Amino acid sequence: EKYNIKVNTVAPLATTRLTEDVLPPDFTERLDPELVTPLVVYLGSENCPVSGAVYNAGMGFFSRAAVVSGAGAWFGEGEEPLTPEGIAANWDKILSLQGAQEFTDANAALIDMLSGPKKTPAGEKVIEKQPAKGNGSVNAVFENMIDAFQPEAAGGVQVVFQFNISGPGGGDWFADVKDGQCAVEQGIAQAPTTTLKMSDEDFLKIVKGQLPAMQAYTSGKLKIEGDLMKSQLFEKLFKF
Repeated sequence: EKYNIKVNTVAPLATTRLTEDVLPPDFTERLDPELVTPLVVYLGSENCPVSGAVYNAGMGFFSRAAVVSGAGAWFGEGEEPLTPEGIAANWDKILSLQGAQEFTDANAALIDMLSGPKKTPAGEKVIEKQPAKGNGSVNAVFENMIDAFQPEAAGGVQVVFQFNISGPGGGDWFADVKDGQCAVEQGIAQAPTTTLKMSDEDFLKIVKGQLPAMQAYTSGKLKIEGDLMKSQLFEKLFKF
């Protein structure tokens, strides 16, 4: 009653072949559903202040679980061949969880990996990006987007990015990338591969490197429609 939830008493869940044939009988008894119910009740109540997390629960033990990823080691955009020796030389960086970032799920971690070079715990980028011209306004960014395009990273890539930028300095633009070429136009594309929606202020922060695209996405500042995975090519194809 305290948590405004009505709980029906049910029979214990049936054990599985794993619990019957592998785990000792005394251990199986400690997997009683009643040892999980308190967390379920609390998570479903109005008193619980959080949502969207993953928890370990069993045998009277409770903890929060999370997917995390360290800064890792970035080996560039394919300019040099990857070798086992290169992995070995960077093994400490690969293993390190110093300054690790937490993700809501494994898919979010994968998207972050595809988004390109990360910052090290010291705050220095593994690969420095060359600034593009004219990123003081949204319109200026799109007028000079060709200068930020990386044709060497676009071989075999075919994608149409649609940008819907809200706010006083916003508008609609799209970038059509095909076979190492890029065309940027104002307006709405007929069949965009992926659509990115954000405010003018957040868009400028992203292109200036002040707001990581993954952070903008997970916080709801960046909304993506269409092909989510193709949207991550934007940071690889354009270096602002």
